[in-house]
Amino acid sequence: MTTAVKYEDGIYGLEQQRVRAFLIIGTESALLLDTGAIEADLPGMIRQITDLPLTVVLTHRDGDHLANLPLFSKAYIHEKDLEAAASQLSLSDTELLPLKEGEVFQLGGRSLSVNHTPGHTPGSICLLDEENRALFSGDTVSYGPVYMFGGHRDFPSYIDSLRRLDQQRARKAFDRVFCCHNSCPISPDVILDLISCAEGIMDHTIQGSPVVIHSGMEVLLGTVGKAGIYYL
Repeated sequence: MTTAVKYEDGIYGLEQQRVRAFLIIGTESALLLDTGAIEADLPGMIRQITDLPLTVVLTHRDGDHLANLPLFSKAYIHEKDLEAAASQLSLSDTELLPLKEGEVFQLGGRSLSVNHTPGHTPGSICLLDEENRALFSGDTVSYGPVYMFGGHRDFPSYIDSLRRLDQQRARKAFDRVFCCHNSCPISPDVILDLISCAEGIMDHTIQGSPVVIHSGMEVLLGTVGKAGIYYL
């Protein structure tokens, strides 16, 4: 089941149990961030909320964010995740358009700038609405656990991305984080915990506990404060 949850004026979560997409609405247009993990009539749900022109943007290439992409004619994704996402849409007519760091989506009263935050995937992005002090973090920032196992994960890049986000946090570019998994919105302070957790996993000062995730796979879970990271 997919439900629409209004977080605040202009920000809706399209909730699907473990995963959420976001509908972000300005005065002139709207933006759908990700398309969910299970099939749903997202265009129909969106029309019930707004009839403004819609742009679709993907935070990254993982399949639990792409399920309803074939329902849309085009979508933007960072260039470093484009090929991998396209391979999952071989029978779809959806046109994937490349994104780069610093590009801006103007919605009217909302300007969403692209932050390239590789680590979880090579092309992971966050969208920053600095005027309204909101960060849409995809899977890069959450209370977690953040998935950091598999061939396309990169701990050094992830730590660097978190440090750059923390610089924005320190200058108060955002005061709340809208993430695609678990609790939402959350405090930006979790970025510091994620940095400590990722660094501890890399230098082996954190010894993760074995856990079995929903797929039945056994991984290790490292935690610091409210942050958690799955790894091998």
